[in-house]
Amino acid sequence: MENVNKIVEQYIERIYAYVKKRVANEADVEDITQEIALNLYRALCVKEVDNVEGFVWVVVKNTLTNFYRGNAKTRYNISIEDGNIDFADGKESALETLIYQENCQRIQEEIAYLSKIQRKVLILYYYEEKKQSEIAQILDIPLGTVKWHLNVAKAEVKKGMEKMRNRGELKFNPITFAQVGFSGGVGTVGYPINFVRSALSQNILYCIQTEALTVEKIADLLNVSPVFVESELAYLEEYQLVIRQGKQYFCNILIEETTEEGIKATDRMYRTVTGKIANTLFDEMVQRGYLHSDDIIGPKDDNFRMWSLMFYLLATSENGILKKISFQEAATIRADGGENIIIASVEDETIEKPALWNEYFCGPCWNENKEVIIWLIDGEWTERRVTEHYGGTKIEPELRILKRFADGKQLSVEEYTLMLEKGYIRKNGEDFELAIVALKDGETKEKLLSLASQIKNEVLKEHEKLLEEYRNEVLGSDRLPKHLRVQREFLNQHLFGADGIFMRYIKDALVDSGRLKALSEEQKKSVSQILILK
Repeated sequence: MENVNKIVEQYIERIYAYVKKRVANEADVEDITQEIALNLYRALCVKEVDNVEGFVWVVVKNTLTNFYRGNAKTRYNISIEDGNIDFADGKESALETLIYQENCQRIQEEIAYLSKIQRKVLILYYYEEKKQSEIAQILDIPLGTVKWHLNVAKAEVKKGMEKMRNRGELKFNPITFAQVGFSGGVGTVGYPINFVRSALSQNILYCIQTEALTVEKIADLLNVSPVFVESELAYLEEYQLVIRQGKQYFCNILIEETTEEGIKATDRMYRTVTGKIANTLFDEMVQRGYLHSDDIIGPKDDNFRMWSLMFYLLATSENGILKKISFQEAATIRADGGENIIIASVEDETIEKPALWNEYFCGPCWNENKEVIIWLIDGEWTERRVTEHYGGTKIEPELRILKRFADGKQLSVEEYTLMLEKGYIRKNGEDFELAIVALKDGETKEKLLSLASQIKNEVLKEHEKLLEEYRNEVLGSDRLPKHLRVQREFLNQHLFGADGIFMRYIKDALVDSGRLKALSEEQKKSVSQILILK
């Protein structure tokens, strides 16, 4: 009994939010929520439920459906229990009054999929209340044919109602990508969000994320004209966001859906593992005096150096997770020249997420030539330096200038101005100095990476079971088509490496423990990036 009360209390706020979106009257919202809670309580008291989450939402939707039925001012008695549909004559109101009622909307949509003659027969009989003999005269067909078409039409509507056209809810409640990220490089079109700006393209991809479908089937699921779907698919196919095989289309991006259990599991694992890794590495670096090595140049501010070094070392050091799949095997080369793996997320706004998940974050990113690498991440503690136009050929001149500056060469006025604007250097009296941390290739760098790798692997080994459960349950790839499975497994290999979530939790762990201190406004342009001198 106590367990049942806890389950009801756990879901009541989400149930209320769900009902409020679908019922306009506040009094009805409260009444329905109470009725759902009562139905849940009664059901859970008498039966054992394996999948509580699924059972709760079945009860919610069934209770809402009963509410719609009881309040629909319709001319027809609509029954969908056990797959039965019955149209019974009534006199209360005209067709126009039905359009706001969910079940009647569904029937109208199913009628739209009938043949022209079947639609005419059904509308004349039910909506215009014509007798079958009158319909025969109006359409100039035999009475027996009218009866046959009427029976077939009812059967087709019933069939459509039974299957709800699979993801039929997308017609009324389309998904929206909360975020669209990527691993790899972009092309001339820019960030992957530019490929999927429309609701139609996002919902098409969502429909075909686990199974291949035809244009007609996708149009059917979304209740959109096949002409529009075909046009959108042609664009998505051009840029390899979908793959066509015969008449069917596969999604070629990863789509992640948030669940309450998944968020809790992710937060628990990262908080547990990252805190120990980051804090241990920080303390070891301080104890061994690495921060004051001659191989580390730039601002002589230990706090500032740690804001840059910690992220770089933990992102680039080996993490003990075997790398069996190369980026080239997993990534897609797109028509605009980009080569990447695209990851979109669909979120449930009723689920509470950890605060740091809502913070701005981008990274890790890096650019290099034969002599230097410039590596950075962007977060709430930095200025937003990574934009759609960051990197590529545009940053090549900056790399050359940085190398010359690090070598003590004189720069032109224009070059000094560019370096100042970018936050790479700063004025010091009459002279200029590096405003970012630089790390020379050599013994110190190798020792730092080795230490980071050692600590990371020891902690991961200690939490091996927790990590395996997380990878299987939250990041499982067995339900995905083969080409997406490769992409998912490639990303899984880089957990606790160049892993955006890992980077965020590093910041949280070090700030919460007091190891990293707040930065000045001036430092935000330069922090959390590092120049590697080869």
